[in-house]
Amino acid sequence: MCSATIKHTVIIISFGFAMLASASLCSCGSDNNKDARNLLNQAETAFNNGEFDRTLSLTDSIKSAYPKAIEVRREALHLATRATEGLTLIRLQEADSLTAVLGALGESLGRKMKFVKNPIEGYYVASTTEPSKFIGTNGLQARVSPEGDFYMLSSLKAKSVKSTSVTVSNGTDEARTSIVAYDGERNDRSMGAEVITFIGAECDSVGKFISSNVNSPLTLTFNGSTSYSMSLPTAQAKEIALVYDYASTLRRFKVASLEKERLSRALDIARSQAARTFVEKDSIQD
Repeated sequence: MCSATIKHTVIIISFGFAMLASASLCSCGSDNNKDARNLLNQAETAFNNGEFDRTLSLTDSIKSAYPKAIEVRREALHLATRATEGLTLIRLQEADSLTAVLGALGESLGRKMKFVKNPIEGYYVASTTEPSKFIGTNGLQARVSPEGDFYMLSSLKAKSVKSTSVTVSNGTDEARTSIVAYDGERNDRSMGAEVITFIGAECDSVGKFISSNVNSPLTLTFNGSTSYSMSLPTAQAKEIALVYDYASTLRRFKVASLEKERLSRALDIARSQAARTFVEKDSIQD
């Protein structure tokens, strides 16, 4: 009899512990849903205020911190897609404005340029430039390919230094091209002068430097087995600055246009996701 009583008591105690554990889990789940819902309310407030980055941060927190709050997570997912749509739309509008500004600037600078026909490939120069008279003189000339690539030519007749690069200085700072070794082509000495063609990254820093210091006296130095320095003619400096700015604007316009296309596609995707994740709140049961 005593044994039966003890056994019955153990069963009751075990059942009691099970009930307490079950109640504790339910209470914990309810608290989790409540906390998740509070975060979602904050996210909705941020969204309504146009704070899309904060909205995404809060919805990410719901996803990571409350994996079992399924219904709240569903609402958060939809809100996140709407925030992504809003953020993408803002960035698309910015890209559109930048594209318009750069397009207008490119057209303005383009009116100061002229196209020079060439048997190999034509190119653009400043309208005041005379390419045919450059070889055999001393100085620099900037050009832009039809694709918008900036490049420069150096010509030295005053002294033979077997030049392979040039440096431009304002007395305090300087920029230098890459070295182009003598090869009879891009570095040529057969036309009564030392003529080097610098392309792309080989001369971009020099073009940028001249553009930034176009109103300062500049010194041009030809570097080789020896060196030769001269004042960079003001007219050449202004022409190089114009050509560099034109090429730079074309490059930036292309980048902005590609970004605009990317954001347009991203906006379509965000809108599609928002439509797919839409949740009728009346159907949600916490």
